[in-house]
Amino acid sequence: MKTKTLLGILLLYLFVIGVIPTTAQEKEYFTTSKCKQRIESMQRPFMMSFSLGSNFNTGGNDYSEWFGSRADVATQFNMRMNVAFARNWFAYFDLGLSFYKIQTDDLVQNIGNSLLDELFPGLSKIKPSVALGVSYIVEKNRWQLMPRAGIGWLSAGSSDKSKTIDGKTTRLEIDRTPIFFNAGTSIGYRTSNKCSVILDVSYRCPMQSCKAIHTTTLPDTPPVIVTKKSHSWANDLSVSIGIQLQMDLKKNK
Repeated sequence: MKTKTLLGILLLYLFVIGVIPTTAQEKEYFTTSKCKQRIESMQRPFMMSFSLGSNFNTGGNDYSEWFGSRADVATQFNMRMNVAFARNWFAYFDLGLSFYKIQTDDLVQNIGNSLLDELFPGLSKIKPSVALGVSYIVEKNRWQLMPRAGIGWLSAGSSDKSKTIDGKTTRLEIDRTPIFFNAGTSIGYRTSNKCSVILDVSYRCPMQSCKAIHTTTLPDTPPVIVTKKSHSWANDLSVSIGIQLQMDLKKNK
């Protein structure tokens, strides 16, 4: 809850410093020069956006007794940078933070996460991701449409645990770090030349399955290996709102 509050305050602060000063500037501008176009189209823009919203689990919880499960809806925060390399075309870098707890039957892991949350509230819920790709922009007056596509990586936690009882060794390896394909779009409304209010929709689809490998070893016998695969992780849809800060790199040269 504290994490959501801090992120909300951050977005509100960025919105205030981006929108309120420009509102005053627009009033002065239209008073002195009503004939000129206020919003200028940028030739080589650099854009940075901050958004906060909901992350919906669209992949279910395959083999939850092995991988654990997550909530159907979680909080999602994204910071995205877009750098133009040609007219209307951008390369983008996206840093995402999903906030949800993985529910498992592992008592030791649950106790460890509880202790971690006592020391650093909400830390065990953070599931970071990064993505790189290409986006395109279409502008009409104050409106912006920016579809994008890329490839990313999610870290939802991995573990490797083993125990030996009466000569019998069991080992469980769990990997929840899939590579995913990302497709999304941002719809923006420019409140000024330097700031836009955006609605962002983003979908992640795993390009590889996560694996859980259970190995049982007895003396003088071949190991017994059981493998389960899950496509639930990095299979989600996010809907967020936020602000986008922008500047024209060519104009400043």
